[in-house]
Amino acid sequence: MRIVSAAAIILLSPLVALAGWEFSTLQGGKIPLDDLYEGKWCLAFVVAPECLACAVAIGWLKAWQGEQTASRIQVALVVPWDTPELRESLEGVPFPVIVDPELVLASWFKVKVAPTVALFAEGAYNEVLTWPFTEGELRGKLLELQRFVIPRPQDLLGNPPPELVGTDLTGKGIGSAVVPHPALLFFFSPTCPACRASLEMLDDITRLLPVVLIVLTKGHELTPEDLGELRDLKGKYGERLRVVLLGDHEKEVMDSYRIRWTPTFFLVDADGILRKVWEGPSETLVLELEELLAGGAP
Repeated sequence: MRIVSAAAIILLSPLVALAGWEFSTLQGGKIPLDDLYEGKWCLAFVVAPECLACAVAIGWLKAWQGEQTASRIQVALVVPWDTPELRESLEGVPFPVIVDPELVLASWFKVKVAPTVALFAEGAYNEVLTWPFTEGELRGKLLELQRFVIPRPQDLLGNPPPELVGTDLTGKGIGSAVVPHPALLFFFSPTCPACRASLEMLDDITRLLPVVLIVLTKGHELTPEDLGELRDLKGKYGERLRVVLLGDHEKEVMDSYRIRWTPTFFLVDADGILRKVWEGPSETLVLELEELLAGGAP
């Protein structure tokens, strides 16, 4: 068993903080960071060749994968360095071996011990097994991930928006009645750089339709500065901008809207139906809204 020290690198927001980052593999390929946000993954953090527990875990994964005929789980090993000894010990493994010298992935999953196995699916499923674990426990989690159906916000299109519960900037409770028809729902986090960048489009968007800014904190309290900025935005745009603070209702609202990352935008049409969703920052959002609204969305 080997202790792995985590680097002080934090993934601030999916697809944003390290956009364009890619990892080399011992096989000579590249795996872009963005690929890890698609589909289902099993990452086994190992060191070699002196870690016997790592060899055991790799053997279990090899046996499991050899039994699969149609698994949609992508398996990869993650190592913190590339040495001749490591290459020799891992020669012939049937998985990509990701080299993570900056310990980006190790920091993301808070890995401290090798082997550690992280199983995840597009931000909607996240399980971490830290050694010691058994082959039965590993297989059980792999089976659970196989059966997991990834919730996608696109599946909500064509239906009315789920219930929206929160408070306004004065602390008054508000619900779905705050959403006009049509409107753009903007799921926003103050700690998300891409969300803040997207605020620059509000001038153009609010000329087209009202915006409901749905504020989540991802486990952090809103600071006085955050609240001051939100009040300034409300003062600037008036009734063209509704602000909803999710507070204690954050998890239930995020789950019902199937929010995987921020920013996420939904277009609610004039009939109160979810017509379009954008996940992540979009440079073409205003243009697409113009085209959709001109095509009869209101």
